[in-house]
Amino acid sequence: MDVVEKSESNIKVKAYYGGDDPMKNAEVTVYIIDESGETLYIEDVSTDTDGFYSFSPEEGQEQYRVVASDFGHKAEKEIDISSKSSTHSSSGTSSSLPLSAGIVAGFGYLAGIAGVGMMISARRMKKKYEEK
Repeated sequence: MDVVEKSESNIKVKAYYGGDDPMKNAEVTVYIIDESGETLYIEDVSTDTDGFYSFSPEEGQEQYRVVASDFGHKAEKEIDISSKSSTHSSSGTSSSLPLSAGIVAGFGYLAGIAGVGMMISARRMKKKYEEK
């Protein structure tokens, strides 16, 4: 999730999946963060078809946590409107790799496991053959 716009009057975020696809119509919940913990601020709203959601901050409150969830995926962002940058970003499938690279890496991992299994099997067969 990224902060697109941040000011005293408006905060706009973009929620997206691990492959940078927008979280269309994802359920959004906004919490206010203060010294006593988190308080529910906004719930039962959703992102638009491009994954954007904006809200007006409450006067006197500077820190928020925005959570977007859709089909088991979750993206969240902690926002401090008094600072120049946001404090935390995470996505349900947070990864520095693009989706296609993640898929290829997954297949490579599985092929490696299969290779180790075949190597162990071949050693056992060789040992059995040598005993005869």
